[in-house]
Amino acid sequence: MSSTKETAAVDIKAAMEAFAGHEIDASAQQIEQQVLSFVVPFSTYSFTPAGSQGGTGENIGQVVSRNIILPRPPTCVTSELLDVSGVTVIPATGNVTLLITNFICPNENSRFYSEPVNIVATPVSASPSFLTVTHSLVVTPPNVSATNVQINIFAWGANGAPAPNVVVNWRCRVPTLTVIL
Repeated sequence: MSSTKETAAVDIKAAMEAFAGHEIDASAQQIEQQVLSFVVPFSTYSFTPAGSQGGTGENIGQVVSRNIILPRPPTCVTSELLDVSGVTVIPATGNVTLLITNFICPNENSRFYSEPVNIVATPVSASPSFLTVTHSLVVTPPNVSATNVQINIFAWGANGAPAPNVVVNWRCRVPTLTVIL
C-alpha cells in the first residue's frame, strides 16, 4: 500500500473512532474495505405486467442503492414492494399520524419494512392548502427490524397556520419482506 493510501486508511480509522467514541478493534485496512462497501438505498421500482388482472397480486421490484463514499455504479436487489394508498381527514390539530398496517389486511401484518420509504400526499380541496409529510420505521421489540411504517401528515393553510378538516389522498411505497414464523 502506498504511503498516501496508508495515511488515508489511518485517517478513516481515526474518524470512525472519533464518531463511535471508542477505539475500533480492526486494522485501518479492514476498516477501509468496509467503508468501500457502504451503500444507501435511494429508490425502488417495479413493473406491473400488462394483463395482470387476477394475477398473484405480488409487486416484485428492485431496491437501488449507491455507495455513499465512492462514485460507483448503483447496485440492485430484488425485493417485494408494498404499495398502499388511502384517504384520511386531518383533524382539528392540523396533523394526523397513520400506521400502514392499519390500511392492509390483518393477515399481511407479519412483515418487515425498510428504506427507502416513498410517500406522496395530496390535499383534496378547492381552497389553498399545503401538506408536509414525515415518516419513520417502527421497530417493535423483540424484533430488531421494522414491523410498521408511521406516516405523519401536516396540513397548512395559505396563511401558514395548521389547517384542520383537509381531506388527504396518500400513497406509500416501501420495500417489504414476509416474516417467516
